[in-house]
Amino acid sequence: MKIIFPKQFLLSAILFSLFGCREKFESEKWQNEEKGLYGENHRKKMLPDLINNVLFFPHRGNEKGTKRTEVVKLIGKPFLKDCNGNDTYEIEEKQGWIDPNGFVRLKLMYEADSTLIGYVIEDANYLE
Repeated sequence: MKIIFPKQFLLSAILFSLFGCREKFESEKWQNEEKGLYGENHRKKMLPDLINNVLFFPHRGNEKGTKRTEVVKLIGKPFLKDCNGNDTYEIEEKQGWIDPNGFVRLKLMYEADSTLIGYVIEDANYLE
């Protein structure tokens, strides 16, 4: 029996986390709340592609960020809109023994002209 050295194990874990659970963004899969948020949870798997390849932010050298109307076409209406004009989308509802025990949410921030300027990924756990 071969023993895996810690460095090999760590490298395997990193490669799996980078490539193992990602999905290319597909608008239909994201917007289907039953499979997008629950069950197969496509949203969590597609989040890196959405942020890195689909939505545009000014700090990446693009002239302008994605407009809110285009974002809504791509990922649907937000779960929550705060008083600052930020849109929040549910990515994952973490399950405890009986009730939800946390969440992952994507908060998108816009300029006054509805141009996307930034995002925050909120990852919270509730005490059980």
